[in-house]
Amino acid sequence: MEKLEFAKALGEKIIKSQHDYFETNDSEDLYYITNLKRIIVAIAEYLKSEIDSEEEVDDLVEHLRQFSKTLYLSECKKNKDGDENEAEIREESEIWFDYIFENEEYPR
Repeated sequence: MEKLEFAKALGEKIIKSQHDYFETNDSEDLYYITNLKRIIVAIAEYLKSEIDSEEEVDDLVEHLRQFSKTLYLSECKKNKDGDENEAEIREESEIWFDYIFENEEYPR
């Protein structure tokens, strides 16, 4: 198995495992999202030292980021109150995830 394929499969497995852990432990979003970011960054740093194609590594990073975001959004929709609009929850959750992922802090 090629390193990128292996890293993708392993990254998805670790991210899913972390998601399941945070889902059952009611962790704060900041801790949850920054933890996932650290996993993705560590995978990218390793691959960039092993693979010549930085573009392929960047594509994998974006895939793992989107994979993480999809799991997060799914959890947000599942936890919404009955009267909350699902489209609004999704939009707000996307903004929240992206901001925390990039800045490693809550929006002000």
